[in-house]
This record gives sequence, structure tokens and C-alpha cells, in this order.
Amino acid sequence: MTPLAKLVRVVWTVVAMLVAYGSTVGGDTSILCGWLFLIWTAPFSIVWWFYLYDAARLYMEASVAQPVGLVIVIVLAYAFWFWLVPMVWSKGKRARSPVQ
Repeated sequence: MTPLAKLVRVVWTVVAMLVAYGSTVGGDTSILCGWLFLIWTAPFSIVWWFYLYDAARLYMEASVAQPVGLVIVIVLAYAFWFWLVPMVWSKGKRARSPVQ
């Protein structure tokens, strides 16, 4: 992995953690950071907030569900954007054998 790729991964993770924290502080900051978090960690943040959060709230308090969900979303989004997408991309770029 190149130094630039490492830097991109670190910057992505730091930004994800900052907007996740910003979405919990309250006020206008939480609204702005909440939207940024949805965009930055898509598609997993969208699934979490619009489908799974209400189900999680049935089994745990919001003070537990929200931070746990934020961590899970960041981990899944990181794995998606930095492991799965590059793996699929590299397999797609590989030379194909001629069809017989």
C-alpha cells in the first residue's frame, strides 16, 4: 500500500470519527454533522439510522444504541470502501480469458 493510500485511510477514519462525535453534541452542529455522517459513511449509516436504529431502541437505551451503532457503521463503511470496493475493482480490471 502506498503512503498516499495509507493517508487517505487515516484521514477518512478521522473525519468519520469527528462527524460521528459532532452528531452527538446537540444543536445545529449535530444536525450538520448528522447529515455529513450519513453521506460520509453511506450506505451503512443510512441503513442504520432509517431501518435498524428503531429496532435497536427496543432492546437498549438510546445512550447505548447510538454510540454502538456509530462504531459499527464506521467499521462497516471502512471495510466496504477500503476492502470490498478495491477488491471488486481489482478483479474487474484483471485481464479476462478469451471466451471459447
